[in-house]
Amino acid sequence: MIEHRRTNDPQAVRRRIVDAAYDAFVTQGYLATGMSELREKASVSGGAMAHHFPAKRELGLAVIRDRVAGAVQCTWIEPLRACSDTPSGIDQVFTNIISELSRNGCVSGCPLNNMAMEVSKQDHEMREALSAIFTAWQDALSARFQEDVRLKRVDGIQPDRLATLIIAAYSGAMAMAKAHQDTRPLQNCQAELAALLASKYA
Repeated sequence: MIEHRRTNDPQAVRRRIVDAAYDAFVTQGYLATGMSELREKASVSGGAMAHHFPAKRELGLAVIRDRVAGAVQCTWIEPLRACSDTPSGIDQVFTNIISELSRNGCVSGCPLNNMAMEVSKQDHEMREALSAIFTAWQDALSARFQEDVRLKRVDGIQPDRLATLIIAAYSGAMAMAKAHQDTRPLQNCQAELAALLASKYA
């Protein structure tokens, strides 16, 4: 008797769909992307798409939780935790991002900011998921500043407020860079944040 083994991989199919959706949502927008387009991009059948994501909203949540959160973790949170000097760590994050954008030759924007601007008013659960990512990002920055205060590397700062300023400055600079298709707003932001932190850490 011949044993028939299942050859498809549901998790690989799901990853392919989420990867295609992440790329589309970041580059052209969540609202502008249709499910049929994503099905073609992911090279999956309508049945497979419906099985994993019966509605676009569920796919949007998966992209936020699986990919957008991961992007912020990899780009900002992990480098911050690994750096020995917080101001230098922040400066290095900017340098890495600017270098990557220059290599790519285009600016798609911050995935978190892109999604937040589009869907925060549209869906409560998506807004909460995005808010949680912003909170994790702010907490990571604030924790580093708090540690610097504890070690007497810096005095007279409000860690939470300073973390908010850095995120807001970066997000705004990235939006400008996307509009101009030019990394100069990020370079300007990097320089001014470096000067600001240098004055506080002096």
